[in-house]
Amino acid sequence: MAKDDFFAWLNSPEGQLSERALFEVMDSLENCFVDPSERVIVWDDGQRLSITQTARRIHLQSKLPLSQINSHVVGWLEMHYEPEGLNEQQMEQFEVRIDAWIQDHQLSQQGDPDPA
Repeated sequence: MAKDDFFAWLNSPEGQLSERALFEVMDSLENCFVDPSERVIVWDDGQRLSITQTARRIHLQSKLPLSQINSHVVGWLEMHYEPEGLNEQQMEQFEVRIDAWIQDHQLSQQGDPDPA
């Protein structure tokens, strides 16, 4: 997508909705951490939720489109979440686990119009 196309999309109703969903996900997951071995996002209230369950929880709170919430939760795992205290080798292992988890999640969502 060209830069001008991106800005046009961002200013569109769809882009605005996606941006709201992104901010909602980022705010909601701010105090969460990830257990890649169990493939769960651990919430500050102790709930241990899958990607799908996390997206549903945020969707129910925000009333924003579930598909966009789901996409931004995956993006948070891929690009924003960074565990503390890992050395380089542990971080590489963490990233491999996250990538496998996301890949399995996305495969499970194929053909499902409602990712929850």
